[in-house]
Amino acid sequence: GIVSIMTLTVLAYERYIRVVHAKVIDFSWSWRAITYIWLYSLAWTGAPLLGWNRYTLEIHGLGCSVDWKSKDPNDTSFVLLFFLGCLVAPVGIMAYCYGHILYAVRMVKDFQTVQVIKLLKYEKKVAKMCFLMISTFLICWMPYAVVSLLITYGYSNLVTPTVAIIPSFFAKSSTAYNPVIYIFMSRKV
Repeated sequence: GIVSIMTLTVLAYERYIRVVHAKVIDFSWSWRAITYIWLYSLAWTGAPLLGWNRYTLEIHGLGCSVDWKSKDPNDTSFVLLFFLGCLVAPVGIMAYCYGHILYAVRMVKDFQTVQVIKLLKYEKKVAKMCFLMISTFLICWMPYAVVSLLITYGYSNLVTPTVAIIPSFFAKSSTAYNPVIYIFMSRKV
């Protein structure tokens, strides 16, 4: 999940640089970005293995996750920073990037030539595909995030194993949707 949301964040940033600043990203930048995405993910997923929170069975008993129930200040600090660093900040960056992209596309409409019109059509299509991927990711992961926060902040009595399993499986299914989106929205695929 962290690799997915960070990839979508970097993709949004790449589109932002390309459209708003008219710069092309080179191959080495892409590899550095991929490396940073994986290192960032490993840092967050490795932290519980090193003692900042821990992994336990989820309430439904079919998967493992961080310990959302712990009231230890060390564990709750991890949960808070985990949500900020792996959900709130990436979504904020994506919103900023795509907001500026939409603004830039609207501003360019005043200076339309045949080449600009073709470029705008392509950029709009790519932006729609990225927006759909981000929306799908958030739709899949938000119920899980809500359930996890309910457990973290003491409302675990509202979360039965049956209630917990649906968001858990739905979140993990999110990786299957991007290839489908690519197939239907990109001729190159």
